[in-house]
Amino acid sequence: MEMLLTVTKVLFVVFFFGLCIFVHELGHLLVALWQKLYVQRFSVGFGKKIWGTKYKGVEYVVSALPFGGYVALPQLDPTDTPHTVDGRELPPGAPKARALTALAGPLANVFFGFFLALFIWWIGIDKPAPATFCDVVDVPEACAEYAAGLRAGDRIVTVDSKALSRGWEELTNAVVLSTGDVTLGVERGGKTLDIVYKPEPNPETEGLGYPFFRVQLPIVVRRTMSGSPAAKAGLQRGDRIVRVNGERLLTTLEFVECVKASKGAPLELLINRGGTEITVADLRAREETVEGEVVHRIGIEFGAFVKMHPNPWQQFVGIFVRTRDTWRSLFSRKSLVKTKHMSGPVGILQIIWIKVASGFIEGLSFVILVSFSLAFFNLLPIPVLDGGHILFALLEAVIRRKIPTRVANALQTAFACALIALMLYITWFDLKRSVRMWRLRKPVVEEQVDAPQEHDVPKTPKTPAPTPADDTEMP
Repeated sequence: MEMLLTVTKVLFVVFFFGLCIFVHELGHLLVALWQKLYVQRFSVGFGKKIWGTKYKGVEYVVSALPFGGYVALPQLDPTDTPHTVDGRELPPGAPKARALTALAGPLANVFFGFFLALFIWWIGIDKPAPATFCDVVDVPEACAEYAAGLRAGDRIVTVDSKALSRGWEELTNAVVLSTGDVTLGVERGGKTLDIVYKPEPNPETEGLGYPFFRVQLPIVVRRTMSGSPAAKAGLQRGDRIVRVNGERLLTTLEFVECVKASKGAPLELLINRGGTEITVADLRAREETVEGEVVHRIGIEFGAFVKMHPNPWQQFVGIFVRTRDTWRSLFSRKSLVKTKHMSGPVGILQIIWIKVASGFIEGLSFVILVSFSLAFFNLLPIPVLDGGHILFALLEAVIRRKIPTRVANALQTAFACALIALMLYITWFDLKRSVRMWRLRKPVVEEQVDAPQEHDVPKTPKTPAPTPADDTEMP
């Protein structure tokens, strides 16, 4: 069964990641044929050709590596005189035809994202339950938040004058992506005051400006596994675990560690069910063997979630806003978000894998994000990207002559080298982050704490931390 699940995840990741690229290239192909540009080859996949045929002068092939595909369009390249495969010289592509063809790839990704978003709209997706405040339980004296006046017992209700609606997730996103001072609206002793501070690099989140203070995160039962100790003890969806053996816990991760440490010894839980406190006594974690390792767990999935049905436009706008905010932080000198915090193909594949582990809909939701992000990124007016081709075409339409080949070639080469260097740089940090993340996720998964998360982290501090790596793709 475990092997079947692994194979299913592999197929999901390979299929949908490749499909995003395939759809992009298919958009280029269809519009190029419509604009009567010369198409040399359209390949499904990369690498060695394993099958091919010719139709109306276009070679269609299937290649060995099933990761997307490519389309060869000689007239789209501004750096050389276009030729057919048999050496015949071609006339330069008209600016309008080239611009439309280049634009078609990103638009195909947008349409594909909207198509997939229909399934999320229809089926629904679990999102964190609304939370209008965060209760602070600990503020280290050596941090900027403490120096600004934040104290344990404060209730945070706004961030940068915006009322909270998604609690800790929304608060941390705003702080991490800030481009200057952060203003926390705090309720204390019946009064409201503002705590203004400049986020400092947090070593536990790769130097991002993640909060150093801790808040109370509800430990809420999402569901119990059939036949598990938790199910037999009567725990139900929506139960909030308040104390374990008389000890107050702040996070789900702390509860997981407590269960592991019990090694099957009886646990006494104090839970809140609809406002009523109930004691569950003599709950014993069950010993199980997972991947050759003996673990103890009680069979609970955690998370206070509600089923939501966002329509495709809402999903698109949400991803656009997240991407815009992340890029704004990335290019701001006042932000702690750096290039190393971004995700390339390695990071994207890993995150899709993790999301699929939480459920098909979670994986599909992230594929939608990748598809839209692929469109946004490729529309940047940078030579070698689609946006660069559109820019060249528009310039030629305005000046009414072809951009000198030497200039176009120099720009293409310079930006190609820069992008390759950037990809290698990001991939290096992706790999380092992957090693740390997989080491740290294992104990959480063993206790069935696999409810959907908006962010995955390189290193888990005492309160789970997000990183823009999930939200910023570099296809």
